[in-house]
Amino acid sequence: MRYLHSIVQPNTDLVASASITPVDLPVNPLSFLILRIQITRTAPAALLTYDPIDDAITQITSLRILHKGEQIIAGSLRDLMILNAVYHGAFPGWDKAHPVGAAVDSLVFPLCLGRRKYDPESCFPATSRGNLRFEMDAGADGAGYTDVNFSLEAVELIEATPKEHIKYVQQARTSVIGQFDAPLPIGWPILGILMQDTNIQTLADGTSSWGTIKLLKDNVEQYYPLSDYETLCGMLRMFMGDSFILNAGHVHKFVAADALASMTDPAATLINTGARGYAYLDFDPLHDASYQLETAGAADLKIRGQGDAATAVRYYPIERVSVK
Repeated sequence: MRYLHSIVQPNTDLVASASITPVDLPVNPLSFLILRIQITRTAPAALLTYDPIDDAITQITSLRILHKGEQIIAGSLRDLMILNAVYHGAFPGWDKAHPVGAAVDSLVFPLCLGRRKYDPESCFPATSRGNLRFEMDAGADGAGYTDVNFSLEAVELIEATPKEHIKYVQQARTSVIGQFDAPLPIGWPILGILMQDTNIQTLADGTSSWGTIKLLKDNVEQYYPLSDYETLCGMLRMFMGDSFILNAGHVHKFVAADALASMTDPAATLINTGARGYAYLDFDPLHDASYQLETAGAADLKIRGQGDAATAVRYYPIERVSVK
């Protein structure tokens, strides 16, 4: 077996509050993409006044991989970053991170299209030029940097004959105070579901958008007959392990007399959102598809929440799509 790791989109300027020109992706079987975000920092005016790395993640409001117009991957960079970390163990990385003015920092984010990286049986199949495209939307620049660039690279498995690929596309709705249902797609098996809770992400109290949850298939409880969302939030850390980009609130000590100059550890730049508010329903704990949520033939499939507040929530079913 061989693979090709190559540049698809060279390093180019990312215009704030705009969409990029869609990028055609390779035609060979595709295992994963690597998105690189490069920022040029401004000098911190005061300690912890902004969080450039966290803001750069927030700025990418939507990423989409589409095949013949159908969304295969879709969501914000933060959501997709967490999903790839928790299911694939594919974490974001960096080559440097310096909290000083004019520093050029580079961050990379994997986007996987199979159950495992480099798996010739689980990747996106070969297609024709122009059928598979990458799209991205950016919000406003963060306060901590003056310029943003992006590039895109791909890992192709040129001799692969995949039997499957995965699909994860954002679903959204507004929770209520009390019982509400969030519908799930029916057809392909589901390997897991990443969930996001607006209240836990942003507030310091015990209010949860999801509250307690259960999974129902044709009104019969499956896998999760009743779980507390905040317990699932804590369990997500068990799946992910530790990565500085994902962990908010982690600050290293510094010399008070020289506070800004001594804050050289990249972890000190993250004080904001990180991975707060995310939880994961795991239907593939052994990562061999011996467990999975079967959906074929079901008439109704949903997550039932018991919310503490009426707020927006997002969730991402990870579908196992067979290649015909």
